[in-house]
Amino acid sequence: MAVHSEKRTLPFTPEQIFDLVADVERYPDFLPLWHAARISRSEKEENLYFTEQTLQLGPLRKSFRTETRMQRPDRIQITSTDPLFDEFAIQWLLKALPENACHVDFSLRCTTASLLLRPVIEVVLAEAAQSIVSAFERRAYAMYY
Repeated sequence: MAVHSEKRTLPFTPEQIFDLVADVERYPDFLPLWHAARISRSEKEENLYFTEQTLQLGPLRKSFRTETRMQRPDRIQITSTDPLFDEFAIQWLLKALPENACHVDFSLRCTTASLLLRPVIEVVLAEAAQSIVSAFERRAYAMYY
């Protein structure tokens, strides 16, 4: 099982970080491992969208579907019931701080269904998870400064 959690204070508003996290189709531009991401269906009144994403691990590409539930500006939950995973959950909690800063609480839990792929995907994903918040922070600096 790949598990990672991280808490960090960033000099951006919760709305700014929320917008970056919600913009899943831009993930391949700056997130490690993400080869492709597209929204396949959106239910705006429910603050919900469904995506098809592809991770690239060296020559191996694995595609999967996710469901993203949003509560602007403080929570985004990403889950997957795709057969690739026994469990896949990412949660972003954002809390406003003085001077247009925010506290970010990020967590990822993932268990790959395939016993053959489990060691590869989970180890690589666990390593990548450690750089996800940093990748969003770099993206925020590039977008907002």
